[in-house]
Amino acid sequence: MTHPLLPALLALVLAGASGVSPWSRAQTPPVETGYHYDTFTLIKDTIKGLPKCLKYCLLGFEIRIRYVGYAVEIYVVPRVEHHLAALHVMTSDRFPKETYTEWAGLVGEIQKQLLDRLAQTVPPALGGTALRESSGGQTRYGEYGSHQATNFKEAEHMGHPVAYLSVLLDKNGNMSKDTYTEGDTGGGGFDGGTDLAGFLGGWGRWSAGCFSNPNACAGPPGFPTGLVGEVFKIKDYLDTIINAVKASGVDFNGISKTLYSIGSKIADNVGAGGGVKIDRLLCPNDVTYFYPYYLSGVDALFWRSGAPVTDMTHLSTMINPFSSDRIGPDGATWAHVYPRHGFVNNDHPGHVAPVAAYRSADLVADGGVRLRPKRTTVYARGDWQTLAPQPTAFCAAAIGDLPTPIDPEGGYAHNIWPRFECPLSEIGIFVAFIPYRYCFTW
Repeated sequence: MTHPLLPALLALVLAGASGVSPWSRAQTPPVETGYHYDTFTLIKDTIKGLPKCLKYCLLGFEIRIRYVGYAVEIYVVPRVEHHLAALHVMTSDRFPKETYTEWAGLVGEIQKQLLDRLAQTVPPALGGTALRESSGGQTRYGEYGSHQATNFKEAEHMGHPVAYLSVLLDKNGNMSKDTYTEGDTGGGGFDGGTDLAGFLGGWGRWSAGCFSNPNACAGPPGFPTGLVGEVFKIKDYLDTIINAVKASGVDFNGISKTLYSIGSKIADNVGAGGGVKIDRLLCPNDVTYFYPYYLSGVDALFWRSGAPVTDMTHLSTMINPFSSDRIGPDGATWAHVYPRHGFVNNDHPGHVAPVAAYRSADLVADGGVRLRPKRTTVYARGDWQTLAPQPTAFCAAAIGDLPTPIDPEGGYAHNIWPRFECPLSEIGIFVAFIPYRYCFTW
């Protein structure tokens, strides 16, 4: 489904200040077609991993009391842990080569226009000559990495629409678009504007001075996230989420019944007259669905730099040959986490992409990082699921343990499933906890 605003927005992006469309340049089509997906496929492929990735476990029961006049009500409330897809991570050779088609057509095109402007303004400001385009390293071959071992990937993080499942699901395990879940339900508004031309112009002026003295410059102009919010709306995909969950085999009705059954026995034993209290089945989250949490194109100065511009505070880790910041399976080293930039000294694209994804996730989770236009969130740490080029129906705690196929167009995507823990009701006052671990499998 194409949003009615998308054609107009793309026309504005492609026009740019120079009036030259990036598609006017001669391009060599890829020999093979890479894997591509739309938002509906993103949701369906993500939820196919629900049975293995959810990891829903009862941890025990909280004893909570509530005063009603002169009487006291005693309740038992299940405390649970589970995982849920919260961030979608895309890595690509350049913009707009993301494998997520709708995102590439809007956010990728904006970043390409931004970086092409950078190539025209920054080198002359530093005493050099303008470049034809700005991407990773020497791009004149059109396929960076074909002529040297060091490869480059862009990286982007987006609030995952499947995080909305915590809102759709009620306390009995039923789903409907009218379901109300107590507590925070996420999906907050987009805090950016919609002035694309103003953003491109302001960013071009900022970049020329900032690149000459990066440690003294302030952050760049804010990305027009309002444009993203106008195109990507969670309400357009609720039926897709509901139908995919129903087809996944995860029995949320069964979870609810089991929690009530175990809880009732606990309540009888401790004399909890109020019985079992459950207001929800999934922990609330504040994910802003489709929001760009991180964009390496807007973070061009740092994502394309090494130490001392990038991660100088981790210098001791970078020079330590026995450092533990290694990415790779079973003791293998594909690369290190630090410095967190887009260049990876590895000639296997299926290894480069996970490294770039993990580095960018570490940036998003790091509240101490300066000067990067990104939204810090704890949701950037969790289990990993592959979405492209080969979707997996399972998650891995380490991204290096996932399959590493090669996409001929260089587009890759992963999901991050962070761990959540919460009581299933906030009623009354917490007074005690009774451990009782029980995990559900499908």
